[in-house]
Amino acid sequence: MTSTPPPPEPHNPPPATRAEAAQSGSSVPPAAYAAPASPTENARPKTSNRLGLIAFVASLLGVVIGSILATFGGIQSGSLAQFASSVDSTGTIDPEALPESANQIGLLAGLLIVAAFLVWGAFALWGLIQGIIAAVKNRGRGWGIAAIILSVVGGAIVLVVFLVAAGIGAAPYAS
Repeated sequence: MTSTPPPPEPHNPPPATRAEAAQSGSSVPPAAYAAPASPTENARPKTSNRLGLIAFVASLLGVVIGSILATFGGIQSGSLAQFASSVDSTGTIDPEALPESANQIGLLAGLLIVAAFLVWGAFALWGLIQGIIAAVKNRGRGWGIAAIILSVVGGAIVLVVFLVAAGIGAAPYAS
């Protein structure tokens, strides 16, 4: 017993036009003619770019507000340089030798820096997630990609602003 497949049937595609069908003598009726669709019929409906724009604004707000808080925190922490004369030979500062104002300045500077990075982090996370969604769903893809980039680079921007502000705060006390 052999299991040979049956011979293949000849493949004759149906004629594309009525004229070809008449020439070939085929009894197969031609396919119905469909007018080519206009570009507006095939195009997807225009989607709003609002999702990507909101993501970008959230990322931008995180960088701007974080930078403002980092500026104030940097200036405050830089102003602690006036107490550098209290450093002993081991390189440490005795907290008991510092005036109460130095402790308050240090506390305020620390709170401002933590607040700066928390604000940046919260808005950057929002902008990053919403930017990814906007880029994937094509609802403001350009704005979404810009939001992703700004969210990632924003931490470095806030850090640089803090370091520059700390230098500005320490400048009057540098000898």
